[in-house]
Amino acid sequence: MTKPSRRKPRPDFEIRLVRDEMKPWEVPMRALARALNAVQRLMEPAVEEPEDEADRGEEAASVVAPLHLIGVVSRSAGYSVSARAADQAIATLADTGQILQSPDARDWDAELLSPIEELSGIARLLGCTIEFKRPGRDGALLASIRADSYATLAAKAFVAGDSSVYGYLERVGGATDQRCGLRVPNQPNKMVYCTVHTEDLVRELGQHIYENVLVSGTVTWFRKTWRVKHILVKGFEPSKGGSILRTLDRIYEAGGKVWDDIDDAQGLIAEMRGA
Repeated sequence: MTKPSRRKPRPDFEIRLVRDEMKPWEVPMRALARALNAVQRLMEPAVEEPEDEADRGEEAASVVAPLHLIGVVSRSAGYSVSARAADQAIATLADTGQILQSPDARDWDAELLSPIEELSGIARLLGCTIEFKRPGRDGALLASIRADSYATLAAKAFVAGDSSVYGYLERVGGATDQRCGLRVPNQPNKMVYCTVHTEDLVRELGQHIYENVLVSGTVTWFRKTWRVKHILVKGFEPSKGGSILRTLDRIYEAGGKVWDDIDDAQGLIAEMRGA
């Protein structure tokens, strides 16, 4: 591992929590840590999102942090940051700012939406706007995230409805919530983390871990790619054996009104069959 320089680097951009008469010492440590962590995740390559916060430690420790906090000043809670790859960091923030202004132009994915969701939640919690700008009084504004930024993006990025999803049940339960993890045929490299409606249903699912199941409930998809983002599981059927193609056809027939929103539903089924 390369040792950091002992000389203080020059700042490449600033993070500011903006509110009238806000001071740095007014920001709770936990909120600041969450904001900085979310910015860090914007800069890192995509990794599979763990089931809950308790699972992040080892994964996070394996990534060399490209951002370093180098100063705190009394300017609307402004924090100067040095980036190891400054040009890339600035480009990422500027791109984020542009797509926040034009959300229809983006094919959204979890890696970008997740940190924006967290930053938007912090802005809502603190009643402020989170700005990213170049250093100096007249530094250019790169991106601005408000309390409603994520809600605006979610309306463009997702479509949801009642449906059924076939997959391999890989996790059941969670540290704080009733959850399960499902591997679905057309996106096997990223687990879909689901919320389970009741504790009884969690216990029933636990009896079928490491088996194929057909879960039903409220499904949220990425609008443009039709990859599953989240499932609120309200029921399930254990695999009864037989062809996965017949099972996928059953999912198509049981899909409900959401399938009417898909331009090429048969093509989606064909993609899942080929996975």
